[in-house]
Amino acid sequence: MTAGSIRGRQNTVKSVAVLSLLCMAATVVAAEPIIAPDADAPVFGAWRNLQTEAGYQPPQRNLAFAMLPQAATRGDRFVILDREGKRAVCCLQVASESLGVAALREQFHLPQAGVTDLSNGRSPARPYLPHVYAMQRVDELADYRFADVAGAYSDLGGLLLPDAAGLAADGSEVRLGEAHYRLQFHRQPLADDDGALDRYTLQVLPAGVPVVVEVPFGTY
Repeated sequence: MTAGSIRGRQNTVKSVAVLSLLCMAATVVAAEPIIAPDADAPVFGAWRNLQTEAGYQPPQRNLAFAMLPQAATRGDRFVILDREGKRAVCCLQVASESLGVAALREQFHLPQAGVTDLSNGRSPARPYLPHVYAMQRVDELADYRFADVAGAYSDLGGLLLPDAAGLAADGSEVRLGEAHYRLQFHRQPLADDDGALDRYTLQVLPAGVPVVVEVPFGTY
């Protein structure tokens, strides 16, 4: 057998081996399920109650905005947490397309401090870059009175929960179907007395990856 025929047989063997490996790899890939994002996963977010900047006429107050970790559509509903009153109140409803900085300034005439809050720009951790939406108060929330407690912030904003969520009587757990989430709250003053940063941590029980939502309250 000549050297050329030996090399030819070696190349043929290598080609067959490569094809075999490719076929095996294709079989493995085909056997593995394609994992799509869980569209049914609960969405927890934040909301803020803001007003137009000083001097703008006519002034607008009680403008509600949502800060969500993912895109939403018009009509999507969320309940808000009245932390002091230990209640989940229905509902805030998405009433706009996703809003960028230009729309917040030019369409809603928000002060820069409010725009910074909605982009979560004051957060050192910034759990997510929010999708911002104008929201409409509907059902019970349309004329809801928040608990009158010194230092209360719930009427100015806070935690958004899926519209099917409920709260334990003592306010320590969020309940969503069969799932229970331990709810923890921490308030951190911002530098130079420039407001506060509220952090909500939801830990699915008995164990799971916690969900963190931060709500900044800058002064202006």
